This record gives sequence, C-alpha cells and structure tokens, in this order.
Amino acid sequence: MDPESVSIVQEALRTRLRDETVERSIGRTVRRRGLDFSRYIQVMSDLRELAKERKFTPSEAAEALAKEKGQGD
Repeated sequence: MDPESVSIVQEALRTRLRDETVERSIGRTVRRRGLDFSRYIQVMSDLRELAKERKFTPSEAAEALAKEKGQGD
C-alpha cells in the first residue's frame, strides 16, 4: 500500500465515528481530502487484499496497518 493510502487509512481511523464502518470512514476521509471515487476504490481494494491475506476483516486490517505504520508517521 502506498504512503498516501496508509495516511488515508490512519486518518480515517482517527476520525472514525462510533459504530461507523471503516469503509464509510475512509470514504469521508477521501472526500475531505478532495480526492475522487477511484482513489477510494483503490484504498479499499488494497485494504481488502491485505485483510484477505491475513484472514482479517477490513476493519481489523486497517487497525493492524495503522499500528504497523506507527499511527502518525
């Protein structure tokens, strides 16, 4: 996953609302940054691929990715 995608996932987790799916939070973050839907699709595709490799849910994969990358690096 490229550094901008990791940054989007990290921001989405930081700003995630209670009981909100990671998909919705990532979508909001992408829109807030002025990016388009194709960028959202790319981030979610990468995240789902990571989740599949690790046998995680997308939410668990996002949290693991954020921890690996240092939550703010």
